[in-house]
Amino acid sequence: MDATVVAAAAVGPAAADEEFRQLVVAEAQRKASTYYYTAGLECKVVSASCSERSMTVELTVDAGMISSAQVLDEGLVGTIADYWTSTLITATSGGKHALTTSLSVQALRPVAEGATVHVVCTATESSAGSAPHATARFVLASDPTLVVALAAHTKFFKALPQKQPAP
Repeated sequence: MDATVVAAAAVGPAAADEEFRQLVVAEAQRKASTYYYTAGLECKVVSASCSERSMTVELTVDAGMISSAQVLDEGLVGTIADYWTSTLITATSGGKHALTTSLSVQALRPVAEGATVHVVCTATESSAGSAPHATARFVLASDPTLVVALAAHTKFFKALPQKQPAP
């Protein structure tokens, strides 16, 4: 487990989870909305668990998020999953950034405008050299057993060159 996660766990479960939630929020705020459409969505990190390597984001569905099939638009599901699972992977890996190798999404059931959806993201614990992976379950806040969409995200860590100043 990453040193950041271990240090947070040393302060006790409730304090560790709040510290971890704040770490996730801070990491999300570093992302530019120019590149992440979802950075501009009204999402709130409602909980996070350091020990479970998970977090929950809350959003309210508006008409523009619903496809003609009355499900969450799969492009939106993919974008939200990319943004928040990437944030979670970075937070659980001590700030290391990773690039996507695979992102799959599936809309499962209709959702109504005005519904509150919880996006429950969980990162797997990666062993040395393995690819980081996370899932996102989109569930109705009113009944978390009703999963409206799913996403699976696999990434790889890569050291990127520093941005060079323009000549």
